[in-house]
Amino acid sequence: MELLTLLFNISIVIFVIATMVSIGFGLRVSEIIEPLKSPILILNVLITNFVIVPLSILVIVSIIPIDEGAKIGLIILSLASGAPFTPKLVEIAKGNIAVATAVMLLQMVSTVFILPFALPLMIGGDIIVDSLGIAKSLIVMMIIPLAISLWISSKFKNIAEVWQGAMVKISNIALLVIIITLTILNGKDILAVFGYDMFAVVIFMITSLIIGYFAGGRVYSNRIVSSLSVAQRNISAGLVVSAQNFSGNPKVTITIIAVAIIGLFIMLFSAKKFANIQY
Repeated sequence: MELLTLLFNISIVIFVIATMVSIGFGLRVSEIIEPLKSPILILNVLITNFVIVPLSILVIVSIIPIDEGAKIGLIILSLASGAPFTPKLVEIAKGNIAVATAVMLLQMVSTVFILPFALPLMIGGDIIVDSLGIAKSLIVMMIIPLAISLWISSKFKNIAEVWQGAMVKISNIALLVIIITLTILNGKDILAVFGYDMFAVVIFMITSLIIGYFAGGRVYSNRIVSSLSVAQRNISAGLVVSAQNFSGNPKVTITIIAVAIIGLFIMLFSAKKFANIQY
């Protein structure tokens, strides 16, 4: 199991970095910055991810009788936005990767600042969130590789074009390893959330997909980005918060891991469905 855990951790790093590099090799800085010039898009992302989704999870956990640990885990994830998996999902869905990357960066930065203040209000109690720790991991694994690859693409376009395909393949292989190892390592944890807890997880994912879809406006390509970016939560940030504050309640971490596994299949299925729809 230790070998599988090591393989999983290495695959996560490779997947995130390879995905960011492949995006940087295929885009220009202006293509990422351009969507962020829209106040409407910024306001939409902030309201959808940090107001509507958290409110929806409060409604879900008030209706469905779930374990307290599961409730806390879902609330944490409702505030943890900006996942490195989002651009890959949008790529699979044949959506606008430039907009997806811009939205992901905005979500990440917002999560670092909003989550520490909003979580205590939603859960109550003395909760400490290491925003600096979350920010460091996001900067090292995502922003720096993206920035370097964007610079290489701007200076050495031919090299970027050659290596982009290789990065995509590496990213895909790493994703496959993640799916396999995550399922093997945490199969028992998934069994632990069967029943109402599992039902709440699935409802949370589907609700987030729907909220994101209709928040994306009338343009279908924007709806793809919005739906997938809203529903794909930042599992890494969620696990950091869980480890810091709820180590005495393993159900919190188990629920977050359950969302990671179940959500992965739901998100991949949704991305494939989006890709099959002509627009």
